[in-house]
Amino acid sequence: MERPNHLNVGDKSAKSKASSLAIVIGIHVAVIFGLVAALNQGALMKQLQEIKATVDTKKEPPKAPPPPPPDLVKPPPPVAIVPVFQVASAPPPPVTTVAKPPPAPPPKVAAPASDPLRPVMRTHTLPPYPPISVRLNEQGTTLMEVHITTEGNVDECKVLQTSSSERLDQAACEYVKSRWRWQPPTNQGAPVAVSTRVSVKWDLKDAK
Repeated sequence: MERPNHLNVGDKSAKSKASSLAIVIGIHVAVIFGLVAALNQGALMKQLQEIKATVDTKKEPPKAPPPPPPDLVKPPPPVAIVPVFQVASAPPPPVTTVAKPPPAPPPKVAAPASDPLRPVMRTHTLPPYPPISVRLNEQGTTLMEVHITTEGNVDECKVLQTSSSERLDQAACEYVKSRWRWQPPTNQGAPVAVSTRVSVKWDLKDAK
């Protein structure tokens, strides 16, 4: 049997340790180089950003100086305002226009008569007293102008003087027109129309 060669085993172990150490050293060196490169790259990027920031920054134009303060203008003196009072005047009274009555028709002129006008006396009676006039004690005389036709009737009646009662005047005219009759005058044998004046006296003694 051969004796084991302890020297060869020792050499192999030494070589193996040296290889491992060299590998570890190489790894450290690579790591250090990587760190240095990374640091150099970061510094380079920072420098590029600073350069870019320097290029992008625009110079602001100098600010214009502030305008001078405005001149102080002295305010005008206060003016007293006097209120104006308007007094409303009363409106003028309304103008009332009174219509003029139509002119009275011209009186009918009768032709000259040869025979005079004669009343039919039985028809010339007093008109009945209006009951309201009796209660109000109305009385007086109504003077009228009547127009007599060729038949002897009264077709028109106009009050010339009132009895102070319109009710009595109206009753007198209506009664004379409806009841009183005349024999008309004639001219050469023909009857003619004439106008005459008559009156009715209203007396409460005659009231029935």
